[in-house]
Amino acid sequence: MNRPPRLAIAGTGYIADYHARAAADAGAVLVAAVNHRPESLDALSQRYGIARRYLDLDRLLADGDVDGLIVATPNSLHAEQAVKALRAGVSVLLEKPMALSVAESLAIAAAEGPRARVMLAHCLRFDEQVGWLRDLVRDGTLGRPVHTTAYAVHAGFGPEGWFTDPALAGGGALMDLGVHAIDVTRHILGDPQPVSVSAHCGTHYRDLPVDDTAILTIVWDNGVTSGVESGWWHPHTPGPTGSVRVSGTEAYAQTFPGTLVRAGQPGAETFPGELTEAALQRRYDAQMRAFLDTLAGADPTPGASHGVTSMRIIEAAYQSAAHGRTVHLGRDR
Repeated sequence: MNRPPRLAIAGTGYIADYHARAAADAGAVLVAAVNHRPESLDALSQRYGIARRYLDLDRLLADGDVDGLIVATPNSLHAEQAVKALRAGVSVLLEKPMALSVAESLAIAAAEGPRARVMLAHCLRFDEQVGWLRDLVRDGTLGRPVHTTAYAVHAGFGPEGWFTDPALAGGGALMDLGVHAIDVTRHILGDPQPVSVSAHCGTHYRDLPVDDTAILTIVWDNGVTSGVESGWWHPHTPGPTGSVRVSGTEAYAQTFPGTLVRAGQPGAETFPGELTEAALQRRYDAQMRAFLDTLAGADPTPGASHGVTSMRIIEAAYQSAAHGRTVHLGRDR
């Protein structure tokens, strides 16, 4: 590509600013934006000098001259917008969760072509502490991993608007935050496949039509058992969103704060890190660089199959909670 990558963004809400700053940091040009709300569309466009503004994605794609599309809209729009872009030959950086269901996620995957691929925006995969913990698992420092716990809980607050509308969000805290904890757990463990899921999902802290609490137990095909806790409006959180704890046969380690405790050895080793806006932006910056690599031919990671697996787990969790039983899953194809 002899010119800077030309990107467009669908959705101009809170998260769009992180993507816009990341695009500029990575040397891409954000040339177009689309949103059905003119006020939000104009505000983002003015902040980042976006010249082309659309109320409709079809018009944007018809005008062309775009290499990649960032989809940062409500969950109910993900499948339709991603499929349209992929069929138009435009690669997609797709915000989590992938879609409302496994069926929609598979439809997105099926729309990929040789040059138009989808990458999931699981920004925690690009965090420095997460990478450190994954390396500890991969190089055998922890021995054989036995169990993990991951948290994605908001203490004392939660979202409003479309996030709490079942038709637009498809679920509550599990869809919004739990997907982070699920994906980062898989990433740290080397992306195993789920064997079974059991879950409790409920609404305990606010009068909402969606869940504000979800507690999952996942068994993976590598024998590891993982706990995942997600929630809004809880009185306390055991760790920041995406914090993961891994217990192995030789050592224990966790993120936020980065801590390593070796069996039989006194004290703990630490990995420096910070939980600041700058650190959060660095996740998005690294994620954007990985997306731009896919425009040059690299395989997207996390790709469509990662998003489908997360949706299989979420769908199984809601089924488990509704019927009070463990849901057994086969391997992804």
